[in-house]
Amino acid sequence: ATGHHIAAWRHPDAHVTAGIDIDHYIALARMAEAAKFDMVFCEDAAGLREANVNIASQTSRSIGFEPISLLSALAAQTERIGLVSTASTSYNEPYGLARMFASLDNLSGGRAG
Repeated sequence: ATGHHIAAWRHPDAHVTAGIDIDHYIALARMAEAAKFDMVFCEDAAGLREANVNIASQTSRSIGFEPISLLSALAAQTERIGLVSTASTSYNEPYGLARMFASLDNLSGGRAG
């Protein structure tokens, strides 16, 4: 989602909190939309994204927004780009998932996937 090297946090210009900065995601979505991309994609994770505690403590990659909430926020800041996410069917009830994706689809004017 944020596209960075594991050691990028060392660079003085690195945006180390990009994974939890909504303005960063809005800027990425707007750039993708301006470049005529079809969609933005966010993956869901049922746990930490980094198992190594030493690495996790040095990067924002270990944490991030829940994808349906993030895409709902991006829907309000974009006009045409598709908003696509995965979701865990192991840890969510089917009705709940259907409701979340239907809400995103409604809020985005039919752009959810």
